[in-house]
Amino acid sequence: MSLNRFVRQLNPIQENNSNYVNRVQTLLCEKGMSPPEFAKYGGKRARIFDKAIDDGTPLETDSGTFPLTWINDSDRDKFKTAIGQDAKAYNTSLKSGNKFKPILQNKDGEQFTIKQIVKNKMFGGEGSSGEPKGADWEDIITHHFNVLVGQEGFDSKATKAVEEKWDDFDEIGKKIAQNFKSQGITKPMVQYGAGKSKSNLSSFWQNPAQGVKGGTDGTPKTDMYTSNYQISLKKAGGSQLASGGQGETLATFYAALQHFSTISKEGKAVVDEVMKAIKDNFEKLSTNYSKGDLEKIAKDKKKQGKLADTDKTALTQYITTEEFHKDFNKEIIPKLNSITDAKEFKEWFIFEAMSGYSKFKENRAVASVCMEFSADNGNVTKFIEVAPKGLISGISGSPSVSGKIKSIASGAKIYAAWKSSGGNPYSVLRVSSYGEDENFDDMTLRGCIKKTIHEDKISQAFLREEDGQLDEFKFIGRAFDRIKKMGKNAILWVKNLITKIMKAVTQALNKIKRMGEKVFEGLFKFVGLTPTVGSTLPNEIKGFVTVV
Repeated sequence: MSLNRFVRQLNPIQENNSNYVNRVQTLLCEKGMSPPEFAKYGGKRARIFDKAIDDGTPLETDSGTFPLTWINDSDRDKFKTAIGQDAKAYNTSLKSGNKFKPILQNKDGEQFTIKQIVKNKMFGGEGSSGEPKGADWEDIITHHFNVLVGQEGFDSKATKAVEEKWDDFDEIGKKIAQNFKSQGITKPMVQYGAGKSKSNLSSFWQNPAQGVKGGTDGTPKTDMYTSNYQISLKKAGGSQLASGGQGETLATFYAALQHFSTISKEGKAVVDEVMKAIKDNFEKLSTNYSKGDLEKIAKDKKKQGKLADTDKTALTQYITTEEFHKDFNKEIIPKLNSITDAKEFKEWFIFEAMSGYSKFKENRAVASVCMEFSADNGNVTKFIEVAPKGLISGISGSPSVSGKIKSIASGAKIYAAWKSSGGNPYSVLRVSSYGEDENFDDMTLRGCIKKTIHEDKISQAFLREEDGQLDEFKFIGRAFDRIKKMGKNAILWVKNLITKIMKAVTQALNKIKRMGEKVFEGLFKFVGLTPTVGSTLPNEIKGFVTVV
């Protein structure tokens, strides 16, 4: 192979114009100082930088550590003027056009751009623990707010924390405090600091319904409070709250249902609709379901001889199949889904997720307003009133939902997937145990059916003779066949049995309707369904909630 072929093969590599030196320098400088870094915390880092140059304090650069001086006095003056302003204000002193220009030099005349100044511990950079965390910001804001309203030391712990560790955040602390006051907060403030403990949770939150495991995260919603406001605080750009999982979401779901069923007119209407659907669909399915079985009987000459034509027609009105429960649930679930679609239910769901109203033993842990602040410029970036006007009065006694929460809720989607709580789609009559004390739960549909069968005199006679286990529908069919053979009016017996079951169902639903805030829990138990709940929430509130 000739040398020219090797050269031609190498040519494409030789023609690559990428400037790897510049790319490496760019990566190295990503940890350097910049206008956004100087703008943070009200210009705290800019002041440190400015003072270090004035005092001759050595600054770490990408090529060594030594004292630096300004190359141009005009750039120095522009930089000093920019301190305390936003990031763009620093560009006139640090850039030429869109590129960073040399502005500093050491005693040997070596020049440096601001990106070559390493963001080290001096500025709260890599390896430093000198930047406030969540509770630290609460102390800083609380202290400076109390100073602003003439109540310095009102929260002595917050003041002590600032004096011992955070006095160099005074400028940004004052700005944030001023912006808190502009939101209408005027009374002295206390940093709550209750800590994250499961012991903070109400018993309801841990077990919101029978057999349901609720939330376990006991972190209070309130971070600081005044006599009028209980504030849930979030730093803009900070980490999101960890999801509380299905337990937290289910607890929120059942808490919202309690408000929805007792306070909301819409909720009471949904209760009535679900109960009507239960009654209507029980009658509908119980009168239509045997048609297919009877058609099979009609085609079987041996079975056909057991029933007169009039009896065949009449029997089509009554239950004869274990598929009833499956199809009953199919009819009821769309009605249950109307709960999560309801406007007022979504409002109460968001209210509970934001406030923690039903979550905590102590009302102090419940938030009346959610606020977000910028640690860079001190602005209040979010002020979300959970209760009307964000005031504590809206989370005391009977709670109230703010107009802001109602608006947010309109953009939320909440959905439930329903599954049978009993495992099998139908129940079993323990006929072999007849004579024992049967403890049927007459607050469930299955319990109503089974209890009615066991209390029926004719059923009792046949139950004694059964030596196996039958679901209630097969038992009714078998009993009907025996009664017919005895020359009795089997149709009348079935009709009376269904009437008794309907009476038991009606009595159970009337009891459930009187359960108040537990009415939906009662309905779910009655039909034998349990929910798995999910949600899609507006981004505006995601930093304040832990539901999934």
